[in-house]
Order: sequence, then structure tokens, then C-alpha cells
Amino acid sequence: MLLALSAALPHLAAGQLRKGADACFDKNIKTIQLRKLNSEMTDPVIALGSSERLLLSFDDLSEDSRYFSYKIVLCDADWSESNLFFFDYLEGLSDDYISNHERSFGTLVGYSRYTLEFPNQQVQVKLSGSYLLKVYDSDNPGEVLFQKSFSVVEASTVGVQASVRKLPLAGNEACSQQLDLTVEHTSFPISQPYTEVKVRVEQNGYRFTDVAAPTPTFIRNGSIDYSHPSKNLYPGGSEYRHFDISSLEYKMLRVREIANINDAYHVLLEQDDIFRQYLYTPDINGRYIIRSEHYRSESDTQSDYPSVLLSLHMEQPLNGKVYVFGEISGWELSNDFVMLYSNRRRAYELSIPVKQGYYNYKYVYVDENGSLDMGRIDACSSETENVYGIYVYYRAPTDRHDRLLNVTWVSAQETLGKR
Repeated sequence: MLLALSAALPHLAAGQLRKGADACFDKNIKTIQLRKLNSEMTDPVIALGSSERLLLSFDDLSEDSRYFSYKIVLCDADWSESNLFFFDYLEGLSDDYISNHERSFGTLVGYSRYTLEFPNQQVQVKLSGSYLLKVYDSDNPGEVLFQKSFSVVEASTVGVQASVRKLPLAGNEACSQQLDLTVEHTSFPISQPYTEVKVRVEQNGYRFTDVAAPTPTFIRNGSIDYSHPSKNLYPGGSEYRHFDISSLEYKMLRVREIANINDAYHVLLEQDDIFRQYLYTPDINGRYIIRSEHYRSESDTQSDYPSVLLSLHMEQPLNGKVYVFGEISGWELSNDFVMLYSNRRRAYELSIPVKQGYYNYKYVYVDENGSLDMGRIDACSSETENVYGIYVYYRAPTDRHDRLLNVTWVSAQETLGKR
């Protein structure tokens, strides 16, 4: 299945990015994660007015100490930045310092690890919706160094019923998954469902750019049905590949060699081959977990940054580009993750510095016309275990922003949970 895709590249001006994209513009900042506090494998979604908090963490590999600040910006359902003033959606300061940081200890690559928990005493969120957290150097507030997206959802009476199934009528049914969903609002009056309600869908935390958003098919008393025999189609993709570099003293999962060269660690992974057929392997849906096998309780500051060499065997180069993709690349087709072809070794290769831990990744191909082929390297299948996030927004004619009424997650096998 081919999907046209606009590749948002890092280190560009923020205005050149697709709206609301997670992005980093500073090569010294690595391992940026935004998750629910005390929960590694969650999307950054919290309930409005609850005690739930998010944890932002990142490493700065600069030699000199730097001071960072952050600000929070409200967005609409399409991730356009809202026209509201900050005091309309925030209680407290418009921006603040990130004061919590630690220096790495016992690592060959030195870095400072910064963390921020929010909402906090300085900043609280007053409205539901989509948000961007923007981080900048305190000495240069006009230049954003990176940004991460998150969501705040209301505890409303709007519900979602959803399921994922194979698509029998698609042009490429072997690759497609179809999302059936119904928004139930018996206790929440909606007078104009076509204009007041918007639905956004993510797959494993990845925000689709060129799959049309669901639109209503049937309007019933108290429910909006988005199911359609030829819409809401998503590429199943493949299960993610993986490697484990939580130890640099002995070889772990898919590690071929470990070397210390000129006081720097280098890790050579086992060579990958093209997946011709779908193969089920347990994964963590493209994410990664930072950990050190020898300093588990201090993994955040005692995990090193080895250069990891990935290699994909291919007898002849392709006409387009091959990318390493997943949370490891920030869910973007990034210039930093384009592989280069070696004629001598008959393989695509990429060497990247990554923090010790367990990683998921996959290879994706973009042809010379800029179209993404999900099945060119890793077999695309309707059997793949994917988790879909469904975000339901509402804006009445008198509202000034898109409220987020419901977030529901559903897998290809079963519904995982609702908020």
C-alpha cells in the first residue's frame, strides 16, 4: 500500500514542520521522552482536573552547562496553534525554568539529564485539548530547541465503541486494517455532528498525515457512527524489529560486536534482511525503554551513548530512500535516520548514537516521488498487532477552542482501555 507522505525533517525552522509535530532542532539534545508519570509505556494523555501528571525527560550532550525554559501552547484538533491568550488556558506562569537536572556519572559520553513534571505549582492547565510543550534556551527565548505534543481530556459522558478488523474489500486487503467506531453522546447534546465533532486517529502513537480523518456515516439518536466499508483504512505495517544495548560489557539481544575505540563505545548489530512475509514477534509498538543492565536504579544518568551500526542487506540499492523509523527517530522521517548504501558490503547502513536501553525500530522506504511504501522492506500485513488511539474533539458554535471529550485506545485484537 502506498501512502503519500510529507517528510518533516529535523533542524528546520519550526514553520516548516507539519503542524503539531514532535521535533528537535538541536543536535546536542537526545532521548526526549514525554510520558505519564510513573508509567513508561503510555501516550502523553492526562485527565483535566485530576492529579495525573506528565514527565518530560531529555539529555543535553553539550560540553557547557545550559539553562532551559519551557512554555505550553494550546492547539486545535488539527494542531494549529490556538488564538487564545495563555491565561485563557493556563493557570500560573506563561513559561518557567526547567530546574531539575543531574550530570551523568561514569559514562564515556558526558551529558546532563533534565526532567520536568507538570502540571505543577507554577503551571496548571485549565482547558481540555491538544497542547505543545516547547523548550528553549533561557538565554534565547526566541529559538525553540524542541517541542513535544500532549493531550488533556475531559471526564465527560461521551463514549466511544471501536474495533479493528481486516478489510475484505480493499485494493490491498493483505495489508489493510479498518477502524470501526461509534461516538455515543446520549447525555451530551450535539446539534450539528458534522461540524461540531472531529475525530483524530493515531497508530502506536504515530499521527497519520495523509489518511483522511473519519467522517460520520450515520447519525442516530444519541450516537454518531463513523463505520464505512471503504473508509477509515490504515496500513497494518509489520511488527517492529528490536535490539538491546542495555549492557556494553556483554552481548545482548541482536548485538554482534561491542568495541571501545578511542574512549567511545561502538556497537555492531546483527545484519537485518528484508521481511518477505509477515512474522509475528512480540514488540513494544515502536517505542524504547532506557535502562542499564549494571546500574538499573541509576539508568537515567549512568547509561552511556554508544554509536550503534544498523545494517540492512540488499543486493542492489533502491531508487528512493530507506529510513530507520519509530520513537527512536521521533516518529518522523528524519535526515538523521536516512541509511546510506554500501556497494562493497551490499547493504544499507546507518550509525547513530543512542542511549543504552531496549529499542524497537523498523525500516521504511520512500520512493523518488516522495511516497511511503509500508511493505517494500518490512512485510505489510492486516495481522499486525497495532494499537489505535481515538481522540474525539467537540466545538460548539459559541466555543473558542476544540475541547477533547474522549480518548480511547483499541488494539487489533481487543479494546485496551477508555478514559
